[in-house]
Amino acid sequence: MVKQFQVEGFSSISPGEKGDLLHSVQRALRVLSLIAERPEGLSAREISKILGINISTCYHILNTLVATEFLDRHPQTQVYLLGPQIPFLNNAFVQSLAQQESGPSLEDDLWANAFTPASLVSRLRSILFSLTSQTQEPSYMACWRYGEVELQAIVEAPQAPKVTKLYVGYRGQAHSHALGKILLAYSEPAFVDRYLDMHPLLPSGPNTIVQRSRFIDELNDIVRQGYSIDREEFTSNICCIAAPIFAPRGQVVAALGISFAPDALTKRSEWLIAQVIRAANHARAELRLPAARLPVTIRH
Repeated sequence: MVKQFQVEGFSSISPGEKGDLLHSVQRALRVLSLIAERPEGLSAREISKILGINISTCYHILNTLVATEFLDRHPQTQVYLLGPQIPFLNNAFVQSLAQQESGPSLEDDLWANAFTPASLVSRLRSILFSLTSQTQEPSYMACWRYGEVELQAIVEAPQAPKVTKLYVGYRGQAHSHALGKILLAYSEPAFVDRYLDMHPLLPSGPNTIVQRSRFIDELNDIVRQGYSIDREEFTSNICCIAAPIFAPRGQVVAALGISFAPDALTKRSEWLIAQVIRAANHARAELRLPAARLPVTIRH
């Protein structure tokens, strides 16, 4: 099995496992991924220590990334921050989401085109805003794209804790978050087996389920109850509830959910679950309407 090492959202094949990888590029990408997780910036020595890179090599990487504007160096503190090329790449990636769609094999192309990730975001964004407004917690929507669970939309809540590891386009650790568990739970068992063969159940948060048999039991429980809960499985101090969004023909085309601090799970879990399921039902109703119709408005 291929070994992996991780810096938050970045994972890579470990050195020596594949001969056609450029290790210098891997190190540069690890540096970018690390700094993306530290918006306050990091010094060269901090980066060298965290990633275990020789300080001289670290400076070579940092100087190259600064010269190409992928990083900036603060003139006073000398810490390294993300540079102006990053939003350029992000903008290009977000635009590509609408142009390079892919989903499960469907018998009717016209029906399939109605439920691409971009069209779902367009039609259901108002429901995410309503869910965030009602719960005062960040809301999310994820879909399958190229065989991976991909985060398609985020609606932040000003007073709620932000999950810094998540961003539009995020893929990875689907077994550890509520959105991914929903999409896996409603997939065919044979597909889930293939997916888990290619995506080991690596720990992400303190409570990640890493035993395959237990994880399959978890997926079965999700289908029985109609929602999923992430109990600090993805990251520390964050829980999540998600529910499936059904298309008119009964297929699950997306998952929506909210994240919140763990104490909310003990104080108001039933209410939060009800709000998420309610929003998912409104989304299902919206998808039954012709695309030209105005979106459903959730009335509180």
